[in-house]
Amino acid sequence: MEPTITQPSSAALMQMGAGFMIFLLVFIVFAIVIQWKIFTKANQPGWACIIPIYNAIVYLRIIGRPASWLLVYLVCGVLYGIGIAMAVKGSAMGGLLSGIGGLAILIIAIIDTNRLSKSFGKGPGFTAGLIILGIIFQAILAFGSAKYIGPNGVGAINNDNPEVLHS
Repeated sequence: MEPTITQPSSAALMQMGAGFMIFLLVFIVFAIVIQWKIFTKANQPGWACIIPIYNAIVYLRIIGRPASWLLVYLVCGVLYGIGIAMAVKGSAMGGLLSGIGGLAILIIAIIDTNRLSKSFGKGPGFTAGLIILGIIFQAILAFGSAKYIGPNGVGAINNDNPEVLHS
């Protein structure tokens, strides 16, 4: 007699899917609350975190970048996308373009994450935490004792924290 493999019922799959959707919704709401709090700590409107594109402009303002940096991200993203499209069609140049675009986005994102850390008086260790465990360290930033000291850490009245690197 051949062993039979039971298939999960569609009801069980629907329950798993519903559970995942609830988890995802809670996670998204938590992320919005965190970003809202970070924006308000930086003397920016909290509601800005829920408006696409404007939230990026406000974030750039918080870290001390001009809004024109959105174009830098856009150009790198377009370069990455074109490279992927070319690679799918078999072009060797596509891999190079997507690699350059993706690497540029990664480097700029790491630099901007460090600028966020410095804006709240945190050092390179906190930047590493934001990169590795983003949502957890953002929650620490939002709900902890960190104070906004100015874009990229510039504008602090006194330099009590030797970890802050001013540029």
